[in-house]
Amino acid sequence: MPEYKINKYVSVYKRAIELYNEGNFKEAANFLELVVKNDESNYNAAYYLGNLYYNGHGVVKDLKRAFELYMKAATRRVTEAEYMVGLCYLRGEGVKQELFQAVAWFTEAAKYAHPLSQYYLGVAYMNGEGITKDVPRAAQWLVHAANQGIVEAQREAGKCYEILGNFHGAATLFLAGAKNKDAESQYKLSEYYSEGKGITQSTPLAVFYLEEASKQNFAPAQVALGRRYDMGNGVQKDTKHALELYQIAAKAGNPEAENALAESYHSGEGIIHDNTLAVQWWTKAAEDGNVDAMIHLAEILTDPSDKTVMVDLVTAKTWWTKAAEAGDAYAMYRLGDCLENGIGVSNVNLDDAFKWYRLAAQNGYKDAEEACARFSKSFTGKVKLKKI
Repeated sequence: MPEYKINKYVSVYKRAIELYNEGNFKEAANFLELVVKNDESNYNAAYYLGNLYYNGHGVVKDLKRAFELYMKAATRRVTEAEYMVGLCYLRGEGVKQELFQAVAWFTEAAKYAHPLSQYYLGVAYMNGEGITKDVPRAAQWLVHAANQGIVEAQREAGKCYEILGNFHGAATLFLAGAKNKDAESQYKLSEYYSEGKGITQSTPLAVFYLEEASKQNFAPAQVALGRRYDMGNGVQKDTKHALELYQIAAKAGNPEAENALAESYHSGEGIIHDNTLAVQWWTKAAEDGNVDAMIHLAEILTDPSDKTVMVDLVTAKTWWTKAAEAGDAYAMYRLGDCLENGIGVSNVNLDDAFKWYRLAAQNGYKDAEEACARFSKSFTGKVKLKKI
């Protein structure tokens, strides 16, 4: 008769999980340490002990130890551990960040329908992080995760469908996310209702979902809703409420809100006209990358008729340059004007002026075509103004 060894650590593991589920992590850790040390075949114990070290529950937090335990379990196909190994590689927790490795482990867990692994794998394909960008494949994985209730996956899958031109599918996914209180999904769905894109146009529903997203302090929604109240678009015009929305979003650091708030101070709509504050907010927005603010700032700094703001052609030229480099055709034209006429620069530079006029023209700014016509090139390639 064959001999059978009784594994006494089975009952120890069972008790450890009972303690773990009760939240008695310190005692659970003691039992799990015994199992991991003495029962090499119990890979689930390594996973649960890894969780305790990862979160600092019942033990001193130790990400390196957590990773080692997760890896031990993951190499034996414990799906949750495969996911956690991927997450550690993604975040560089307990191990050097390696996006390729993160994708590899998410792929293993995703094969077994692990929802968060499917989500992170979809995001990796969507952004080309750790793997070649592939939006159709990203959509597939994200939809799998979305169908398992991962709200973020509903939103990101909607973005993938939008990129692929499937607006009905995108609207359906954004609607699912919006119903699950995801603020960005509510904001995107508002856009779709406003434009009738992939869904029946409805201004009331567009406003409703903007309101819902705004209540969650989603700054882009607050700005968009503020614009509606500013213009009376789908709502009763209320510049005071628009200003309140801009202020909330601007204080949260949203560049578009900072620009909108500056515009309100400049126009005096719903607030006392104050160009000094307008310049301060435009500067903040411009520094945060808002191209409209860069242009507003450059214009007001070149306007001698406004006695409340000191003319500063050098700084204006700097903002024309930044806006032009960001791809704005009007700014390209104005930068060309600065370089042609020596505005805010120490020397006229016809070569660079022509370059920016030409770029502005290529990007559809009509006045730039006339500006280009003033220039000619010699046989040496040097740019000069034509004689009139």
